[in-house]
Amino acid sequence: MMDTNSLTLTKISFTLTFTRDTCLPPFFGNTIRGALGQSLYDNYRNVYDAVFKVAECESIPNPFTIGAAFPSQGDYCAGETLVFDVTLFGSACGYDHEIVQAAQKIGKGKLSSATLTEAECEYSCSWSDSGAETIPSCDILTLDFVTPTEILISKQPTYEPSFATFIDSLFGRIAGVIDNYSDGTFMLPYSLVARKPHICAEYDLTRININSNGHPISGFTGRIKYSGDVTRYLPYIDLGSQLHIGKKTTRSCGEYRFTVHQ
Repeated sequence: MMDTNSLTLTKISFTLTFTRDTCLPPFFGNTIRGALGQSLYDNYRNVYDAVFKVAECESIPNPFTIGAAFPSQGDYCAGETLVFDVTLFGSACGYDHEIVQAAQKIGKGKLSSATLTEAECEYSCSWSDSGAETIPSCDILTLDFVTPTEILISKQPTYEPSFATFIDSLFGRIAGVIDNYSDGTFMLPYSLVARKPHICAEYDLTRININSNGHPISGFTGRIKYSGDVTRYLPYIDLGSQLHIGKKTTRSCGEYRFTVHQ
């Protein structure tokens, strides 16, 4: 019997409304992370410690990611809205109420002119890779990276990741989350280790090199089309679209969407 991997996820969408004219940077994931983290620190210190300050070890990921449009609108007039989302993983899903309450008190710094006008749970679900062997064959996978994505090879950013590089980064991300925030340990299916298909890649990417509040980001946005037998990887690619991939995912980096074709 094949071991299965599993993870619970909760995604919450937030709408902020500006009470006066406001200017935000093009990459405002840092702004949201900073404001939400400060609100948690001020009002729910135990949740801040569990979600934002999980460990001194850099290899342990935070149990959440932030989704925000890139680039941002920039200038917002009074009455205009900004939408972002927070996805919680595993044990952190139990803090959804405190996250919403913290968002209601988020009005500090660059978001001091914003008030929370809506918070909606988009889904609360359990992911697993059981039944992956029965997925219909997929020969073309298209990935649209909608926020800056920073994938490193030997500590250096890559701007045209091969399928193997993408998958290695993806499995590293999934393993870090499941190992630390679920009841189990990530088990890589033997079939993915024993047989690695030949995958061709077509790139339509834009390099991104920016410095946001002292946080340099070197990565890419745009589209990659991988051609070959990617079927067995689809459950993990689906999970990765919720966890994001690469570095700085809690600052809204590494968000992608995917489509498949037979």
